[in-house]
Amino acid sequence: ILQKDKRFNENDCKVSAECFGNMPNLRYLQAENVNFQGTFPCFPTDLKWLELSSCHFDSLPSDFNLEKLVILDLCETNMTPILINQQSLRLK
Repeated sequence: ILQKDKRFNENDCKVSAECFGNMPNLRYLQAENVNFQGTFPCFPTDLKWLELSSCHFDSLPSDFNLEKLVILDLCETNMTPILINQQSLRLK
């Protein structure tokens, strides 16, 4: 669980997406009010549950692998709505 203390401004808590490349067994990630930076191809590909509450994204990065993701919670983000082609996902 990553959580930024709300007393700091949004630029104070920056997390490199690349740091998750060393966590291949990560299945659940909850990030609240965190500013991710970098590229996402090295994000764990077996991630099942991702919560990005109040994180600073305009949209999901194009290099973000959603193939095995079961739950995606974007509560209180500033993202524009996205449409996902269900045929492109392997739903179980």
